[in-house]
Amino acid sequence: MRKAGALTGFAAADFSRIRNADLGRFTLDRLMKMIAALDADLRVTLRVDERWEGEAAMAK
Repeated sequence: MRKAGALTGFAAADFSRIRNADLGRFTLDRLMKMIAALDADLRVTLRVDERWEGEAAMAK
């Protein structure tokens, strides 16, 4: 965690939260910036589950 934090400039605690799937504090944009800081030659695919689409619409 500390090495990833040192390489990217993000806090090591952030990487620990991600590793533990504690994602409540992260926006998709912030996660993508962290990934990009680790490796610029990385492809990310995002799939939205239909179950979550309905819950997101209800939250608005």
